[in-house]
Amino acid sequence: MKKIVSFLLIIAFIVFSGCSSRKYFEPEDVVAKVKFDKNLPAKIIDIRRDGATLKNGQVITKDGLLNIYLPKGYVYIGGKDYIVGADDCGDVIIKDGKTTIFRKHFDSKKAVSANISNNILALLFDNNEIMVYDIKQNKKLYQYSENRISAVDAKIASPLFLDSLILFPTLDGKIDIYDKTQNKIIRTIIVGTKNEFNNIIFLKVIGNILIAATPNKIISVNPQNINSLNENIRDVIFLKDRVYILTNDGEVLLTDENLNILKSRKYPFAHFVGAIYGKYLYMIEKEGYIIAVDKDLRVSNIFKLEDSIDDFIFTSNDKIFYKDRFFQLAK
Repeated sequence: MKKIVSFLLIIAFIVFSGCSSRKYFEPEDVVAKVKFDKNLPAKIIDIRRDGATLKNGQVITKDGLLNIYLPKGYVYIGGKDYIVGADDCGDVIIKDGKTTIFRKHFDSKKAVSANISNNILALLFDNNEIMVYDIKQNKKLYQYSENRISAVDAKIASPLFLDSLILFPTLDGKIDIYDKTQNKIIRTIIVGTKNEFNNIIFLKVIGNILIAATPNKIISVNPQNINSLNENIRDVIFLKDRVYILTNDGEVLLTDENLNILKSRKYPFAHFVGAIYGKYLYMIEKEGYIIAVDKDLRVSNIFKLEDSIDDFIFTSNDKIFYKDRFFQLAK
């Protein structure tokens, strides 16, 4: 009996010692305290890369809080001029302001990401199937199934329209390029090759440069070549001539559009949960800090929020939304 008790004490010591050894971001120099001083009409219940949904059905996008409401059970999955929502049972809805212009049930699958241009709806489902749908004709134009996956990141990127092309980010680390004129996939770009956690979490095109990322890899595609970096990626910001990569171990990398590293800055034990680019690069840290760093990563100031971040948080162009409140950055 004594041996059993001793063994249990040893196990308890190892477990609790492991927990107590966890490191947290604890900056010494905090210039000021800030707080979420404005209220939302309801609490955030879901977030996506390009938007969030409140408990009352209201939608937030990168443009801020919209006067658009989704029905109960639906969450925002994409769109800007038109808002696309989906529920867990395979139903998809499109709102134009307060008007519902499209509603459709898709059997045995749940839409997790979408975009719409004119009458063409681009959908990605949780079974890694892509679909092109004409909402005016109420007709499926194209459907293709990629490899099944085991997990879906809430911040999966949205499909991207480029002239006659639709770029579909898949859940298994690829970009399928669909040509509307040929009604087929004309090219597939492989971004990540991991077996798990391989969703495309970032996809953007500026000029002739495409930047895409999974949680483990980022690529830059131009007409001449493809460049890549292997990093544990938390978030990405892509501007015309620079890319900011926020990593899981508290580092921010500044690269050019070809992913050549120009500068880096490390914030030990920082866990980034969001970022905004404005006058500065603002990074939100899980323990309740905003790190404001200049565009060249030379100087940073750290601000303390009133709470640590333990729930959904969404960032727009100049606002940080958290629970049922938000904070607007000074211009």
